[in-house]
Amino acid sequence: MGNTILITEDEKSYLRSLSQYFKLLGFTVHSATNCKDTIRLAAEHLPDCFLLDYNLGDETVAPACLFIRSHSQLRSAPIIVLSGAHEMAEECYNNCNADLFLEKGKPFTEVGAAVKRQIRRMTAQPPVKLSDIVICEERLSVLREGYSEILLSAEQFKLFLLLFRKSPKFVSEDEICAAVLNSDCAGKREAINMLVYRLRSRLGLQLGKRIKSMKRLGWAYVQPRVRGEAPPNSSSETAIQ
Repeated sequence: MGNTILITEDEKSYLRSLSQYFKLLGFTVHSATNCKDTIRLAAEHLPDCFLLDYNLGDETVAPACLFIRSHSQLRSAPIIVLSGAHEMAEECYNNCNADLFLEKGKPFTEVGAAVKRQIRRMTAQPPVKLSDIVICEERLSVLREGYSEILLSAEQFKLFLLLFRKSPKFVSEDEICAAVLNSDCAGKREAINMLVYRLRSRLGLQLGKRIKSMKRLGWAYVQPRVRGEAPPNSSSETAIQ
């Protein structure tokens, strides 16, 4: 079982107490008081588990969680989020993609047991093939490991999310019109082409070229093959653009 934990807490006395407790349990502990240091330490030390206070002064820990979930070596690490208010649980789960929410004030023995359970659960699961990007619906953004967060317009985000969720299947222009443009497709082909063009431009060359089109089938988001993976069956109907 992994024994490295990153604890983020802006209340320094509570952070010291948590850190000392987990050191007594045999953990290697790294600590931070803000999002920036959380991201830096996560990238540097690749912890086995994260114990993160949700509210950090004028910011929340959500951007750090987004970084963790986008990192190929961290994305399966358990994220346990702490808050002093139990009514924040849903917001923490939604914004942080957390594995567990704990209300502050619980005995350290309960916190320690929860961390150990999450690490055991993670190590018992077989590896899962995941995309190399993370989508944040709260911020209408896309994050890829090693790259800056990409903020999209509402229409661009709706289109990208639709294609991503349907991938690798093609999405017809009728479905795009209904889901993204909220109308039928009469005279909308040019509007779709322009929306795709702007989305590709916003995503940049490497991500933008994953959005493909095929005559009579529509549009698709195509994730690059893992090295050694067999190529998909090709269609002789029309070349993918």
